[in-house]
This record gives sequence, structure tokens and C-alpha cells, in this order.
Amino acid sequence: MPDYDAMKREYPKLKSALARAKNSKDHDKVVATVRAAFARFEIIGYPDAWHSWQNALDDALYYKALGRQLP
Repeated sequence: MPDYDAMKREYPKLKSALARAKNSKDHDKVVATVRAAFARFEIIGYPDAWHSWQNALDDALYYKALGRQLP
């Protein structure tokens, strides 16, 4: 069962961390941030916009495999 109080407190922080990681253009930082968020979501419940983290992870791994910088 989702912990709505924890989600209200932590979701904005997790979302900001994702934005900072994406803005850094560092593949490894994005991957680490997403994995940490997913670990936390396992405890507090997944938000409706969980796909934003999955898309960021997919993009980071794809561009890393190509040897290119994140857009």
C-alpha cells in the first residue's frame, strides 16, 4: 500500500534530483539517481509519473552505449 505522506514529502525531492542529474549530462549520475529513486519507490509506492524516471534511465543507458552525450 502506498505511503501517501511519505510520497508528498519525498516526491518533490526525487523529482528535483532527477532534473539535476539530467542537467548534468552525466550518464552515470542519471543512472544512479534513477536507481535510488526506484529503490525508494519500492518502499513508499510508485508515483503516477514513474515513467519519467524510466525514460531517463533508458535514455542515459542508450546514449552511454553510443558513446554520446545526453541531449
